[in-house]
Amino acid sequence: MKNVLKITVFAIMTVFMVNCSSNDDESLGGNIPSNGWRIGSTNYTTYLSMRNIAGANTLGAFDKIPGDGTNTVAVIFNNTAGISAGTYKIVTTGNQSDLLADEIMIGTNINYNNSTGHYEKEFVPVIGQNVSATVTITGGKVKVVIPEINIVSLPISASSTTNTFAGTIIEQ
Repeated sequence: MKNVLKITVFAIMTVFMVNCSSNDDESLGGNIPSNGWRIGSTNYTTYLSMRNIAGANTLGAFDKIPGDGTNTVAVIFNNTAGISAGTYKIVTTGNQSDLLADEIMIGTNINYNNSTGHYEKEFVPVIGQNVSATVTITGGKVKVVIPEINIVSLPISASSTTNTFAGTIIEQ
């Protein structure tokens, strides 16, 4: 009987500890996912991430192996300055070479369709925000923490949809 009681108490404690744990980034008030990204109220967990996925000096992440329904995010750095630790202003520009050494661009896409070869929606940061991301490098691997920003669907027009984005993209 003591063993049954001990197991029951242990199980309850385990459930309590798991459910009461908090994400460090979220406890800072930023509600930033610790391994993936969020668009609006939808969370995406990184399944695969790697450098140079969208060209030189980029970091990309997928929520599953590429295919139908895949959702992605790319962090784009200046193509000549490279990727280094620091704080980067999040901007929107039409060309990677237009990024300054202290700027990055975020591109995110939802719901890839194998038949058409296109995503349902593609988003970039709303122009004119004054928000910065933090980049760290540990063991040669890049980690980008992106606080909540406003994003807009492409092509940008009067009918574009806007949403919010936040995330932590970690090179695997």
